[in-house]
Amino acid sequence: MLSGCKPTKYVPSEKYLLNKVKVEIDNNNIKRQELKSHIQKLNKRILGLRFYLGLYNLSNINKKKGVNKYLQSIGEPPVIWDQSTTNGDIKQLKFFLKKKGYYDANVSDTLIFWDHKVNVTFRIQANKPLIIRSIKYAFEDTSLQHYILADTINSQLKTGDILDDDMSNNERMRIVSLMRNNGYYYFSNEYVDPVADSSSNMVDLVMKIKNRIRMVNDQSITIPFKQYRINKVVISTEASRNFQQTNRLDLLPQDSILNNGIKFIYYKGFWVKPNIIQQSNYILPGALYKVNDVEETKSHLSSLNVFNSPNIQFTRLSANDSSDFNYLDCQIHLSLSDSIQMYGWELDGTNSSGNFGGAVNLIYQHKSLFKNAENFNLKLRGATEFIKRTDVTQYSKTLEYGAEATLKIPKFLLPFNSINFKKKYNPKTSFTITYNYQRRPDYTYTVANMSFGYQWKGSQYVSHIVNPIEVNFVTLPFTTDTFKKVITNTYLENIYNNHFVSVTNYSYIFNNQNVKKYTDFHSFRWNIESAGNLLTLFNDLTGAKKADTGYYELFGIRYSQYLKTDIDYRYYHFINEGKKMVYRFFAGVAYPYGNAIAVPFEKRYSSGGANSIRGWQPRTLGPGSYVDNISKYPNSTGDIKLEANIEYRFKLFWLLEGAMFVDAGNIWAITRKDERPGALFEWNKFYNDIAIGSGFGIRLKSPYFLFRIDLGMKTLNPANQVGKRWIFNNGKLTHNDFALNFAIDYPF
Repeated sequence: MLSGCKPTKYVPSEKYLLNKVKVEIDNNNIKRQELKSHIQKLNKRILGLRFYLGLYNLSNINKKKGVNKYLQSIGEPPVIWDQSTTNGDIKQLKFFLKKKGYYDANVSDTLIFWDHKVNVTFRIQANKPLIIRSIKYAFEDTSLQHYILADTINSQLKTGDILDDDMSNNERMRIVSLMRNNGYYYFSNEYVDPVADSSSNMVDLVMKIKNRIRMVNDQSITIPFKQYRINKVVISTEASRNFQQTNRLDLLPQDSILNNGIKFIYYKGFWVKPNIIQQSNYILPGALYKVNDVEETKSHLSSLNVFNSPNIQFTRLSANDSSDFNYLDCQIHLSLSDSIQMYGWELDGTNSSGNFGGAVNLIYQHKSLFKNAENFNLKLRGATEFIKRTDVTQYSKTLEYGAEATLKIPKFLLPFNSINFKKKYNPKTSFTITYNYQRRPDYTYTVANMSFGYQWKGSQYVSHIVNPIEVNFVTLPFTTDTFKKVITNTYLENIYNNHFVSVTNYSYIFNNQNVKKYTDFHSFRWNIESAGNLLTLFNDLTGAKKADTGYYELFGIRYSQYLKTDIDYRYYHFINEGKKMVYRFFAGVAYPYGNAIAVPFEKRYSSGGANSIRGWQPRTLGPGSYVDNISKYPNSTGDIKLEANIEYRFKLFWLLEGAMFVDAGNIWAITRKDERPGALFEWNKFYNDIAIGSGFGIRLKSPYFLFRIDLGMKTLNPANQVGKRWIFNNGKLTHNDFALNFAIDYPF
């Protein structure tokens, strides 16, 4: 084992391995993690083990070829302690504490040596910090004071706060952003200078707004700040691609068009029509220059999913000293992404508790189908799985065929089709048509789906999705005699029948991930949908008669009526480079009423599988503590679902990542009409039905895909007898206690 290699194997006899570093501080307002980022790093650990040092120690460092070279390249040599490095760490800690306002902090170190190792402890007395007593502003150019003083309510600095350099820098950036959003194109950080005058531990802070200086003939000349307006806007399409091909853009055949005051230059015709590009452009002739308009333009043009990152350049026109404004010409260079059309394929594999199978998806994408940036996606799916019967060791084969076509248009068709609405909310309209055929051992069913909906951004982190119309036609053309016998005159008979579903749904999505930084972020999604309400209201108002079954029908098929809602919350915590914790919580409930006794099976919850409780194969967990001794194949569904997951992810080497996880949850029935023993959700005992799975996984992460293998174990099984639910109290382990899952991408 890697842990069996002595960590000091390659530590010179007169040196010491840096074994442990500890920081002790008497002030809880200063985060220890921030302090540790300023001191020497230890050998990286995974679950307390020096994994990479162990790989390095497995090699022979005197040999530089073959396996030894490979182990040394992916491993990590021992981190050697040095007194000069520790002294440097003390200086770094003091410097950091000063930046945080603790100018009188004392830092000392304690060293403990043993067995060629050393433990270092840094002890910090923070003492009193510098406190901001007053904040004032001084303007060398008084024409700027109106904008800055009017916005001091948003200042990052407040009297009574600690004088923190990071907060001062944030305030500097806020002022710069404020001025650059008021037309001051050349205003930058160098013109904001915080000056502190301290007595005792109190500070009088002056935010000095400096003049703009230019050197002319070795003399500094003060240049007054002026606001800039946009003069001309020119948008060129495919410029960079054609330039790469010819190296002479001026020799390319080109044409131009003027659209609402903006000039469009193109070299191969338009892949996206000018009016679509224009609704994503916030930089307009005659408008005041605003840096936010530049960022919004980049963001919205990128969201069309047609162009690479836009290249936006400004050219200053000759200054006119008699004018209140100067002017900028703007050029926006757009180049198509690598392929306006794309063909691809995906492979999925499963191996769970002895069940195994695979699927192939053929994908076609066109990013501007009708030259209005309509993203069209077509997916064809074929899958098969071999499912082991629960009573014998025989396998039966399932088959699945399907097709899905989606068209997304970068605007609302109706209503709210104004240009201002488009610019503010970046709306999209989507149309989806799907067909799915599945042949299972017990039955065959088909689903035809059509949906129409809207998507728009509510704010930087919030988006909304509304599907006012979603229609599902579900048929079961074949069921086995055995399956019919099992469900006849039971609650399950109301689930597995031909039905029609008319749905309206809404989703609220929050995600504050910063893709440019490895920082913690949250993701939250709330879904709510209702089915059958409008149809029932129409039938009631028109006095329509119910069928002989006692329920309304449409086209001779009974339609479903239910209300369903669920939440999915995720938190991603970055421990350090290559390590993170991911937490997930899911809760959902579906309630049938009116024209339905049960929620249709395609809208019900299931548990188990590669993206759920990974100790169970799909559709084998629950509901509740129910043990299915009737069905020959796994097919468990429920009306309520609770699930929580914790996953520790860590970098191994090359393209490989590792993971350790714990999953917990189950599904339940919501009504006593469901006769399955132990299936009902009851507030006073549902927690006894919580299943726990645990395990580890290996992931191959490339720039194009992530292939995942997870081995899950039934750690706590509510279907077992009381006293034998924990796997360690259940005697000898068998292969049925484990599930091996193959999948593409992370589980959450």
